[in-house]
Amino acid sequence: MNRASASRRVMLQGEYDLTRKAELATLFGTLDGDDDLVFDLTNVTYLDSTILEELAALRRQSNRRSITLAGANAHIRRVFHIVGFDRIFHTA
Repeated sequence: MNRASASRRVMLQGEYDLTRKAELATLFGTLDGDDDLVFDLTNVTYLDSTILEELAALRRQSNRRSITLAGANAHIRRVFHIVGFDRIFHTA
């Protein structure tokens, strides 16, 4: 019997850098459970290694969950490709 996986959509917007690290840590700390995660990055205009580090930590802690990074602009998709996120996350 297959159980349909529930997914939780997380909307991010604006710029993500060191000044928002605590906000991200708090947000990611609320994402417990087994639901698959979809991060909607449509309205993210900038990110630095701060969010990359937080996403990588979340990936390490979430072995069985599917995590999708969706809606990223071309620049952010390129960053994801350079750092290898396109190999450890689903992208859409």
